[in-house]
Amino acid sequence: MGRGYIVTNSSSADLGVKKKTVERGFSVGPTAIRFVTIIIIAVLAVVYLSQSTAGASRSVKLNDLQSKQDSLSLEKERLEAEQTRLKSLQSVDQGVANQGMEQVGNVEHLGGATTSN
Repeated sequence: MGRGYIVTNSSSADLGVKKKTVERGFSVGPTAIRFVTIIIIAVLAVVYLSQSTAGASRSVKLNDLQSKQDSLSLEKERLEAEQTRLKSLQSVDQGVANQGMEQVGNVEHLGGATTSN
């Protein structure tokens, strides 16, 4: 078995001479326990508040991105409808030109009124 090492206040390393040893233990009083408890509770409160604030911040950012996505989706649908409408007008114009049709100049209604385009 190994030997234990004793820490002393003496500068002498003589064997067999009695030396005064340094006390290794320490005691904690009730005031120190209260102080440490308050510090631990404060640290836990700060950690909790930072986590809840970070969660709320992520939630707000997520809601902003979701609303932006919804508005962009509506804009995309509107543009697709506009594209379809413009393509149909182009196909009508091309059909008129391809089939040799002419544009109407004067329209006469049954009531006798005339309208020109």
